[in-house]
Amino acid sequence: MVSGNKKLGLFIKSFPRGKKRLNKISFELTTELEDRFMRNSFMLLMVLIIALPDLTFAGERIKFGGNGNAWDETGLYLNALEVTGSEGLSPLEADPDENILPRIRELGGGATTSVTTAAARSNQIINELIDGDHKTGWRVYTNTNGAELIVDMGAIFSLQRIFFRRGVLNDDERSLRGYEFYINNGDPLNFVGETPVYSLIKQNRSHGEAELDLSFPATQVRYFKLRSTGERAFQMGDLEVFGIGVTPFAHYISRVIDLGAKANFGPIHVYTRSDSLAKVLFSTKTGTTSDDSLYFRQTGIPGEYEEVPRNQFDRTLDPAYAGIVRANDRDWSSWSPPYAQLSSSPLNSPDNRRYVQFEFKLLSGSLLDKALVDSVIFNYSVPAIADSIIGEITPNKGQIGEINEFTYHLRSVSSSGNKGFDTVFINTPFDATATKVEIDGQAINNFDSKMAEGRLKVSFSENRITRDDQRVEITFRSLLTVSGTEFRSEVGVDNSDSYPQRVIAGDAYPENDGNTLTVGAIIEDKLFGGVNFSSDIVTPNADGVNDVLGLDYILLKATDPVRVTVIVYNLSGDEIARVYDRYDVSGPNQVIWEGRDTKGKVVSPGLYVVCLKANADAGDAVKFRTIAIAY
Repeated sequence: MVSGNKKLGLFIKSFPRGKKRLNKISFELTTELEDRFMRNSFMLLMVLIIALPDLTFAGERIKFGGNGNAWDETGLYLNALEVTGSEGLSPLEADPDENILPRIRELGGGATTSVTTAAARSNQIINELIDGDHKTGWRVYTNTNGAELIVDMGAIFSLQRIFFRRGVLNDDERSLRGYEFYINNGDPLNFVGETPVYSLIKQNRSHGEAELDLSFPATQVRYFKLRSTGERAFQMGDLEVFGIGVTPFAHYISRVIDLGAKANFGPIHVYTRSDSLAKVLFSTKTGTTSDDSLYFRQTGIPGEYEEVPRNQFDRTLDPAYAGIVRANDRDWSSWSPPYAQLSSSPLNSPDNRRYVQFEFKLLSGSLLDKALVDSVIFNYSVPAIADSIIGEITPNKGQIGEINEFTYHLRSVSSSGNKGFDTVFINTPFDATATKVEIDGQAINNFDSKMAEGRLKVSFSENRITRDDQRVEITFRSLLTVSGTEFRSEVGVDNSDSYPQRVIAGDAYPENDGNTLTVGAIIEDKLFGGVNFSSDIVTPNADGVNDVLGLDYILLKATDPVRVTVIVYNLSGDEIARVYDRYDVSGPNQVIWEGRDTKGKVVSPGLYVVCLKANADAGDAVKFRTIAIAY
């Protein structure tokens, strides 16, 4: 049995049931039924908003699942999924005692045969096999040697038994005399083009039983094929298929969501529950048009196509001029990589888009482990801050291991209705300070600069940028330790609950050819920079003067943790104290030595050698300094 309250097939084509909450968001409609409604001038609105006050700068949210919008009404593609009692998404689970096969049509599956029978011609073979009537089924009267029945389950199940019931004629003369049984697990690697490559798992060339009952260890199956090897006519009655456990792969794709205007996105919250060997993969994409597909028809020249609107493509019925459909990668982003953090994450797709789509892939690592999706919430704000904000940093090379001065150039691309911005957030690897702000070439004094949540926040609330092609230049100072550091940024409105908008790298400063937000480095062949010893003499007598040795350094070029040690030796080369032994990443650090040995005792007066060492893949870096102990 496939368990659950609501079973979801491959495509959902039913008209939405019931009135939804608030007329706020409409979905792009793509199914034939929906097109028919559109042609009859009906407008179908799928209401998605959990209502918030309609404020100019208020953030809004869309919730799916839980007590939000129903999965089956907002999904475009649902495979091997069911809706649980708590309105969550769960992979299908097979009951070993109940036949799966009656469900395969809902999952987009079916059955075909290589034999031209009436059932095959009328495309009714699957009905003949699942109708519970032993007088119907798979009938083969001629060309029996090599006759094939091919079944697409519509989803991957862990199958363990296939059972053909007795046909209408009960003598052995009408039974399947020999067979080969093949499977394919649905993995794209096990295909040649669009054709599955099958593996033989059972065969019996002398089979003469009236019924066929095949049992085998639980095996992942999407397609299976039964091939006759006998020379006599035969007929088989109903087919039953039994599996066990959770389907290993389930897939959900939402419809295209129309936010009504270009929007900036806040955090996305995805609430899931997973057993130890199960996983939820969540991805998004955004677009500037309502259709995420492009349509092409043939021009009459073989292999040559021209793009046409969808309505013209739909009227191209002549097979000789049949068109093709391609993903709209011109107006839509690609699917994002799966989100690493689900509970709360920034949008991994381009923002400032009107349309958004999301998908789930649920992976079950065993027969018993499953992943469930409770709900997903999108936070967003409209209208957008600007059509786009172009950013560029100069210079695009800096001195590694030193504090460099950079200028961040911003250019607005705006139209009427945009909010504009008065705050810039620049991601810097270390604390930074803004020293100057210019707007359209004029320096302003009324700006605020501070570090906030690991970013340099620069605000100029009295000089909001609202017009097209306005220019902002922010000069700031920041430590550079790694070549290829990207100074990503966002712009926003200070003291507002609207969400910020990402800055896109481009030509914001025509006098420079860089067009980048990434800074390379003038690299010297060294791992340490800014090495400084507080004194050459340490007097550990607790008088408050030179009681300890302070060692400051900047680790450079370390994108992965590097082992750094600080060891004190006597002049004979004996280790006296291991002051520091840790893994560091690029950046500044300080080590303190209190003039004590490994046992915590103050060392004797005299000369000692302090060794600063880093062990990196590119080689070791070592710095020595002689220090005197006196008291």
